[in-house]
This record gives sequence, C-alpha cells and structure tokens, in this order.
Amino acid sequence: MEASFKKLYEKLNTKLKSIKSLSLTTSDGFTLFSENGNGFEVETDKLSAVSSSLTALSNAAAKQLMKSTFESTFIETSKGLMCMIQTKYQGKNCILSLISGANPNIGQIRFYLNELANILETVSLSAE
Repeated sequence: MEASFKKLYEKLNTKLKSIKSLSLTTSDGFTLFSENGNGFEVETDKLSAVSSSLTALSNAAAKQLMKSTFESTFIETSKGLMCMIQTKYQGKNCILSLISGANPNIGQIRFYLNELANILETVSLSAE
C-alpha cells in the first residue's frame, strides 16, 4: 500500500487542527518526510537532528533511570508543543515528530501519533 506523507499530514491535521509540522526521521537524524503548515517554517535538517538527539537521550533515561521502555518525549512551550515517538518505517527505526500550535490537547496528540506510527510500519510513502 502506498500513501502520501502529505495526505497523512492533512488527515491528521483535520483531527487535531493545530499542526505546524510533522516529520519522519531516521533514528540517526536524517529526514525521510516532512510537512509544514500554516506558514510555519522549520529547517528539516535541524528538526531531524533535534528529534534524533532528544529521542536518544529520552530512550537512555528511560532505560537507565526508570528501567523502562521509552514511549514519547514532549516539549511544552507557551506557543505549543513538540512530541516525538519512536516507530518503524520499512523495517528501520524512525522518529515521528509533531510540532503543534497553541492550546494543544496532549491526549489527542499522543493517540493520533501512535495511530499514525502504527500505519507507518505497514505502508510505503511518497513525498507527494
């Protein structure tokens, strides 16, 4: 099954209505797919590097300090939040990142990102 990353972004944005950016990155920090909305601009290489680094640190903290499996990292600010979760795409470890606008619903974001992560494990994507 082939899908478009842009269409997955648009479908997710109809549910959450405040997505500024959605990105799929390799675990070593390379962008696979990225979509921005609402005039939001972010350098995809920076987003990928930050996502990769923060997820690696979060994963290490979960294992070493909490003796548990990493699930997600959230960064909350006055202008929105950034969420990163691990997933697989074409059998490789990846990171799905979302940047939201103001007044995000963390529960909804977590639910829909996990749903999208499950979809990514079974599809092939095109950029368009």
